[in-house]
Amino acid sequence: MTQQDLVTAQSLAMSLAPPRSPPLGSAHRYLLCNKDPSQGFLTHHHHHHEVDQNESHYSSKRRNISVANVQRHHGLRQRVGRLLQEIHWKNSMRLPHPHISVAPDSGDQITRCIGSILSISLQHKYRDDGTFRSVSDTLVKVSVPSLALIHRGDARRFLELTNRKVTLSYGKHKSQIIDIFIPSAGIHASRGFVFFVHGGAWGSGMPWMYRLCAFPFLNDNYVVAIVGYRTYPDGNVQDQVNDLEAASKALVSTYPELKTKCGKSNDDWRGNTIIGHSSGAHISLLMLVQRIEKAVSGDMSGDTAESSSSSYLQFDQYIGLSGVYSISHHFDYEAGRGVEELSPMKPACGFTRESFDHYSPAILLKILCHTFNRRHVGSHGDCTVDDIIAKYMPKVLLLHGVDDTTVPFTSTSEAAKILRSCGVCHCHEYYTVCGHADIVMQLMLGGETREIVMKWLNDEEPRLVDRVFPSKL
Repeated sequence: MTQQDLVTAQSLAMSLAPPRSPPLGSAHRYLLCNKDPSQGFLTHHHHHHEVDQNESHYSSKRRNISVANVQRHHGLRQRVGRLLQEIHWKNSMRLPHPHISVAPDSGDQITRCIGSILSISLQHKYRDDGTFRSVSDTLVKVSVPSLALIHRGDARRFLELTNRKVTLSYGKHKSQIIDIFIPSAGIHASRGFVFFVHGGAWGSGMPWMYRLCAFPFLNDNYVVAIVGYRTYPDGNVQDQVNDLEAASKALVSTYPELKTKCGKSNDDWRGNTIIGHSSGAHISLLMLVQRIEKAVSGDMSGDTAESSSSSYLQFDQYIGLSGVYSISHHFDYEAGRGVEELSPMKPACGFTRESFDHYSPAILLKILCHTFNRRHVGSHGDCTVDDIIAKYMPKVLLLHGVDDTTVPFTSTSEAAKILRSCGVCHCHEYYTVCGHADIVMQLMLGGETREIVMKWLNDEEPRLVDRVFPSKL
């Protein structure tokens, strides 16, 4: 039997990243490491706060007063400090936590250094004027020649795909385009359809960068669409979800065969699959959950459901690659790395914790289940939330690399637990030893990700050498 890597040093660090452990530099973290807690801070905020341009003067003043009141209330700051000191003195012989360190790793030190050099106002400027997007996209373009030299066969495939792509525009913005690839046998002979949504931290990315993702599916006789959408600052998360819905409707209008199984029998037809990487996985799942939300409220029930279902694609499978499924948790993780003000995620998702939860697909689904419970919902009141979830939520496959330092694999493990608790029966999760970009590169260039995805779509059990189980960590 092949030896399995159940734990790596990086996966341990990711499993204990905030919010699962106290922030770096905090008094509580020093205490866990058996260090003097007086060396750390008790509150997690910027000492020299600069008002966000999207935050009103009134709300900023109110927040500052609130923070000051909390710190003054019965000397709370001093009391907590004394309590931590007493705990440290009483347990001075206690061994430190074996997997929590006081200092950040080298990667976090770099990002924190950038955050400390650039003022918050400058970080917001680069984030909101499109500089972040330009830099991110330029870095990808610069890396293309070296990748082409290393992977010459894949470079030829990229050119072949470029020659056979069909571009469909579904809006006025330049990013609202779809690159469509039809197998050699034609659309009527295809055995399925793949709707691929690229990532890019909600603020960058273009369809051409992920063109090679179409190759394995074309070889297996799938029609493939790689969808572009407005990224921040041209569009927030809701705009991006709306773009995916608009792209779905444009595809159905242009290729109605996708709604009729292309003439295939049930045994031959593999259905419509939506795949997203990173932030693309987030907005893809959010689109599916928002469809459930509309159905629960009656917007897609009864007679409306029939007319709505004919205008957009219904998906049979969802595949999330290294996705973010809780915006609030990921914000805490970004704050630990020192990039929360430079990242487009906060403004794209609405600035507040309430908005973060509203745009977190797993959290939103849980809220719907708890709010409506077993009550009959919809325009005719003839079904429950469980019925609607069973109807609108496709089979789910979640993949994540345990060495991912951009999005910790705990994002996937926590989302999978929530989805199952909400009645999503077909929810599979796989973990491999790779990083954030590696998982989509393996889909494009070949590797374990491609093997897992293709076998799962064909209802085969993937063979995994480096499978890990987060429940064991």
